[in-house]
Amino acid sequence: MDRIGDPEVLQLVDVDLEAPGPGEVRFQVASFALNRADLLFMRGQHYTLPVLPARIGSEATGVVDAVGSGVSQFKPGDRVSSIPFHTTRHGVQGEYAIVPEEFLVAWPDGVDAHEGCSAWMQYLTAYFALVEVGRMTEDDYVLVPAASSSAGLGALQIIKMYGATAIATSRNYKKKARLLESGADHVIVTDSDNVRDSIMEITGGKGVRLSFDPIGGDFLASYVDALDQDAIILPYGLLSGDDFKVPVAPMVRKSAIVHPFSMFNHVNKPDQLARGKDVVLQGLRSGKLRPHVDRIFPFDDTVGAYNYMESNVQMGKIVVEVSKDVF
Repeated sequence: MDRIGDPEVLQLVDVDLEAPGPGEVRFQVASFALNRADLLFMRGQHYTLPVLPARIGSEATGVVDAVGSGVSQFKPGDRVSSIPFHTTRHGVQGEYAIVPEEFLVAWPDGVDAHEGCSAWMQYLTAYFALVEVGRMTEDDYVLVPAASSSAGLGALQIIKMYGATAIATSRNYKKKARLLESGADHVIVTDSDNVRDSIMEITGGKGVRLSFDPIGGDFLASYVDALDQDAIILPYGLLSGDDFKVPVAPMVRKSAIVHPFSMFNHVNKPDQLARGKDVVLQGLRSGKLRPHVDRIFPFDDTVGAYNYMESNVQMGKIVVEVSKDVF
């Protein structure tokens, strides 16, 4: 992209193939996954601001074809997945990508290329928020608004791994059965159910201690009176289009806090990144974590893939297939 704007600013451009620098790994891309953070980035609304001309994207799978000096974990021929991190120059959407080795992982057996590029943003976002920050336990009730998003579905699986109770919300009644199949213990349909009353009924009057909330705007007001004591609200997106609004008095009554959240503030801490890698890899290998891919687009229709994301009809990850010939 050479300017800020909607998905139509994205272009497929031929560029010279760069060599990886010290500590970097180059891989040929098989597939890459889309994230809503990409939309914010291309519009200049993300806290990672583009340096134009900019390359976009943070999640891809592929096969290593070159390594820079000092790289010890990977060699040409290795299958890898990239982990999103705060960067303005390591975009992975394209035929080749270059990423520092600490933000790559070996692609587990039993996980295909499309699933491999769909795992890290959704699972690490939920893991860092709910486990590292929220200290989730099996006694917790956890609210997952907009649960049909890839991050929401990832959170449902992480919550199930840790034995807590997941309360999903969706505006669409048609998604209720799918959310229950995906790990939700309860589903609140916000277009027809009273969110506060539903939470209190589900929790037996206890309320939710954690909320993994990507909506923003006034949505917190719909459930603030159904918070458990010392609750933690973890805003990680603004699907409503409005900034997160905090009703102060009800929050004070519950001794609750709002902890604005981004996984980028955790992957840059080596100890937390190592723990997150271990949890996700163990989950993928055991089958407890399995990314749901909603739809796969061809590389030359990447703009169409982003427009599909903006339609909000998807349930799960949107993936672009770059090449079937990588393997």
